[in-house]
Amino acid sequence: MKQQINGQTRLLGLLGNPVEHTLSPVIHNTLSEILQKNQVYVPFCVKEDGLEEAVRGAYELNLLGLNVTVPHKNQVMQYLQETDSVAEQIGAVNTLVRMEQGYKGYNTDMPGLLRAIQSDGISLRNQTVVILGAGGASKAVAYMCMQEQASEIYMLNRTVEKAQRIAEAMNECFGAKRMTAMALEDWKQLPDGPWIVFQCTSIGLSPQTDAVVLEDAQFYKQVAVGVDLIYNPAVTRFMKLVEAAGGRAYNGLKMLLYQGIIAYELWNGIQVSEAQADCVYDRLYEAIHPSGDNIVLIGFMGSGKTTVGHRLEEQYGYSFLDTDAYIEKREGKRISEIFDEHGEEYFRKLETMILQELIETTHHTIISTGGGMPLRRENARLLRELGQVAYLKASEETIWERVKDSHDRPLLNGENPKQKIHALMEARKPLYEQAAHIQVETDGRSPVTIAEELYQDRKGWKL
Repeated sequence: MKQQINGQTRLLGLLGNPVEHTLSPVIHNTLSEILQKNQVYVPFCVKEDGLEEAVRGAYELNLLGLNVTVPHKNQVMQYLQETDSVAEQIGAVNTLVRMEQGYKGYNTDMPGLLRAIQSDGISLRNQTVVILGAGGASKAVAYMCMQEQASEIYMLNRTVEKAQRIAEAMNECFGAKRMTAMALEDWKQLPDGPWIVFQCTSIGLSPQTDAVVLEDAQFYKQVAVGVDLIYNPAVTRFMKLVEAAGGRAYNGLKMLLYQGIIAYELWNGIQVSEAQADCVYDRLYEAIHPSGDNIVLIGFMGSGKTTVGHRLEEQYGYSFLDTDAYIEKREGKRISEIFDEHGEEYFRKLETMILQELIETTHHTIISTGGGMPLRRENARLLRELGQVAYLKASEETIWERVKDSHDRPLLNGENPKQKIHALMEARKPLYEQAAHIQVETDGRSPVTIAEELYQDRKGWKL
């Protein structure tokens, strides 16, 4: 639903310098759209010597709330009516909430990161945590780890004095000596893992994507979970090293998401559901990872993906790739054999890995996918990054006529396959719709006609 600006529209904003590349408008304007709030979020470039006037002016202009980013997170505190206790301890504010006489300052970075890691099943309680870096983000992470009862917290930085000041402040704040500062090169003095590691520096940020704070493979062997606060690139060198050593790795996109959501909740006195948060995350992901120049065909088995794909190949000069055939060639086994030997969950993870490969290697290609490809949320996002996604729809009757004589459909093995088709189609329909840029009815239509429609309309799919 397109936002209609009128006399009742409330303004939200961002104060920072620079602000040209911020993703905050994606978060907040998407939330306003989903929640049907008559609000608009706009970034404002504010120089340091104009910050006081900007805060005062925003209040006089009746702005409902503001975010604050670099270089103003510390300086803005002196211009506020009140500051939340957590923000006071961290020494930085990123969210202003309107009150009667001015704005109250909050820091949503820490609770945003906490909500992000909790959504991935990560608990800090009684864990050994290593924090790389000693900047403002590192201080917020340190506060979170102390608050969440991590047993030991080590902050590693090239300048140990900077880390020492943060460690002393955190130990004093919480009345417990659980945090220790160390020089980065002394990491071998850390207690044995497993560790949860937060990468809080800007090292590895695009375009220097091959850079990493620590290169030593021995360090990563003790990392159970690695969280990089960087979200562009989506997979940093730090994350690759963690995963190569057998650990779980996450980027900072969910932190960005949830710090924004918490700010929006504070401004509006509401609670954003996880389903709504997922919708915003999808928008964020697409803003960072725009669709490639491929055409991706999704839909239930027998919906015509392969047939239509070959027509597009023949008529318009694309290459053609079938993901099931690609997997079979790679694994040296038929899909049915992979299912029999390893189960469906293994196969779905294999599909995810294949999609990640294709994003890096495939261009100007028609990609026909297996019917279950969009079932994992991660796969749905990767499909939209791979190209523009068309959902080919067919009725249950049409599907049955096309697949009833097939002996190579693992999910249809066993009794009452027709009932299985009904149940699977009902369960998958909303997932297909969420993953697709466009939906195309195929019943009673020739593959040539469908291919022509897809090709002619492809440039408008994202509108």
